[in-house]
Amino acid sequence: MGLTVERPGGKTETIGCGALILASSGFGGNPDLIRRHIPEIAGGAYFGHEGNRGEAMIWGEALGAELRHMGAWQGHGAIAVPHGALVSWALMSGGGILVNREGRRFADESRGSSELAPEVVAQPDGIAWAIYDARLHESAMRFADYRQLEELGAVKGGMEGDDLADSCGLSARAPHAALADTILKPPYLAIRVTGGLLHTQGGLAVDGRAGVLARDGTVIPRLFAGGGAACGVSGPAHWGYLSGNGLLGAASLGYVAGREAAQIA
Repeated sequence: MGLTVERPGGKTETIGCGALILASSGFGGNPDLIRRHIPEIAGGAYFGHEGNRGEAMIWGEALGAELRHMGAWQGHGAIAVPHGALVSWALMSGGGILVNREGRRFADESRGSSELAPEVVAQPDGIAWAIYDARLHESAMRFADYRQLEELGAVKGGMEGDDLADSCGLSARAPHAALADTILKPPYLAIRVTGGLLHTQGGLAVDGRAGVLARDGTVIPRLFAGGGAACGVSGPAHWGYLSGNGLLGAASLGYVAGREAAQIA
């Protein structure tokens, strides 16, 4: 029916409404909720907006709403350190590899970038090296964000195996072993990376009209949710995320919630 807000300085204001849409995004900027629902990435960096504090989930839960798939999220397993920019996953899907500080290959890089994020975070100091070759480098130069990383000095290039070890601070023989069964050919290039959380995909359970569902399965009257505040379509975990899932939920549920709320108001 409405809400009361407290403004800076302590002044309160009560706002009534015929229908209320919760669309305050996810909870990636709330460390307590991350530790509670997504402990596997709690040690990783967050690369979303710090204002995404999960208020919609907190308010909805207090009203008796069901929270669904709170363990679903989008991550990225190759975020340049310390630059904080995403490294194109095309480097990995094209044959690049990830090694940790010990020079040991620890993952199946053919899997998705979100799926590998917690594995990178689990490495010593949460750090890995993305290693690839000139063929992949030339392909990645099509992307503006990769060119920017090269301009910033994040890309260490033109190296043989021993040079790679020296430049990246790896064990002298480690890169040779890691690269032995790959399609990569010297000279090699490398970027220092970590894994991180981009945004959450779980949230308030809604029906086909974007109405928020109570824990007993009934619809809470006049309460709607969309975007990152509502449960998305990625399933219960990070491995269900596909590119565009967040935008899909925002566009579709935003439209439906607006349409339904307008009919009530």
